[in-house]
Amino acid sequence: MPTIGFYKLDDQRLTGETTVIPQDSGFAGLTLLVTVDTAGKVIAAEPIDNYQKLDPAPALSALRAWTFRPQMFDGKPVNAVGRVSISYQKQPDPPNAAIVFPAADTTDFEITLHRSACFGSCPDYRVTVHGDGLVEFDTGDNHFRGTAAQVHLEYNGNNVLLSGHHAARVDPAAVARLLDEFRAAHFYGLKKEYAYGATDASTQVLTVRVGKASKTVTDYIGTMAGMPQAVRDLEEAVDAVAGTGRWVDGNLQTLDELDGAHFEYRSRSAGMLAAAAAAKLSGYRPAEGLEKLLLELVKRGVPLDAKIGDQVLGTMLVHAAARSGSDALFETLANRGALTAIPRPALTAAFRNVGCSAKIARALVKAGADPLIAGDDGTALTALRGSAPTCDEHPAKELEMGQTFIDLGVPLEARDSLGWTALMGCESPQLAQLLLKHGANPNAHDKDGTTPLLSTDDDRVAVILLRAGADPRAKDENGTVRAQAAKGHMPATLAWLDAHGIK
Repeated sequence: MPTIGFYKLDDQRLTGETTVIPQDSGFAGLTLLVTVDTAGKVIAAEPIDNYQKLDPAPALSALRAWTFRPQMFDGKPVNAVGRVSISYQKQPDPPNAAIVFPAADTTDFEITLHRSACFGSCPDYRVTVHGDGLVEFDTGDNHFRGTAAQVHLEYNGNNVLLSGHHAARVDPAAVARLLDEFRAAHFYGLKKEYAYGATDASTQVLTVRVGKASKTVTDYIGTMAGMPQAVRDLEEAVDAVAGTGRWVDGNLQTLDELDGAHFEYRSRSAGMLAAAAAAKLSGYRPAEGLEKLLLELVKRGVPLDAKIGDQVLGTMLVHAAARSGSDALFETLANRGALTAIPRPALTAAFRNVGCSAKIARALVKAGADPLIAGDDGTALTALRGSAPTCDEHPAKELEMGQTFIDLGVPLEARDSLGWTALMGCESPQLAQLLLKHGANPNAHDKDGTTPLLSTDDDRVAVILLRAGADPRAKDENGTVRAQAAKGHMPATLAWLDAHGIK
């Protein structure tokens, strides 16, 4: 049975725990090389890159219970070999269940969650849920004075869509159930602080007051320092009951709040709100509901011609819709004339970074975007396998996007900032075949001599390139094709080289 190499097999996992809790280990991680048969069962595994000298036995034991998606190549079932990662987590310190959770009047309690800024886009806010259903949300104070979080807040902002003080009402029964979750977790029996020795992360602080009895627990990457997972679950539960998403990320509840305040949707303030929401939509894994919020803001008349900083709001929204692949938002903007007001260079930039929507890509070109122009970040084709939002989790759509870009005239040999063509660094067999079919050069190279064959970590792509005429004797600063295939655990490539007498 032939064996095909994958750089990573984690995303082919169907079942199995990815975290183990040994008796004598702190937080760490282990990479293993796993071989999977045609039924998706693990038939071999060994640790690699074990720099922390961990005992591999717990990870190997966990791996035996994993199942994977069976793999095919050339239309036939194959064994697969590739890397997987397993986290070693410190044994949680159980709460002291002997400490009694206090009793009080059914509404004489409150639960507060603070979240701090970080070196990144962590939201910084405080929310309190009262027993009678009152919710108070606030970003007006520096809740972490004298800490690294204060510095991050000053430089990165609070990353909240609606800053300031806000109040809302939720069902008191839901708050009572939330308190029961704290009771079940023995919250009053937890340690005061769980802190891991790392920097620049966000701090979470939970405080519960029941009657006159109060308890605070601080979580700084706490699950790596023995904090029970239940505490992290409680943090998420507070956000869910309080509905903080309406202020932090934006959703249709945000509109309810704005409507209640008689918000003027045609004002500059509305434009700034829409711009902030657009920035969040363009980010990594935007919150559910954010797209619908932006759609409603546009329908309610936010001023698309407003100048926000050095950009026009309509341009910002078109870029966000294109980057996120939001057909509904893009179409609504187009119907309101946003595309006609955007200069051609801005349309071209939106096209180069378009997400997983062939419809938007075609509409941008029709509106004037030039698919032939490569920017500093390359072309739409190089972005398809690069860091821009892509369809890599949806192979069929990724292939559709590749075909769309080719049909629209995106040059196959244009280079990105690395000097690589779309075929270089390609990890998708389907995309590689499509590019080759339309004439992509399998022997293109950058200034260091790196070719598509030397730049892929996918065994299937390497074999496809070799069959298409890629030079099997190519080499760059990282070595020959054979040396890199051996180091990268690419058995099919090595077998092809053996069959053709390439040493």
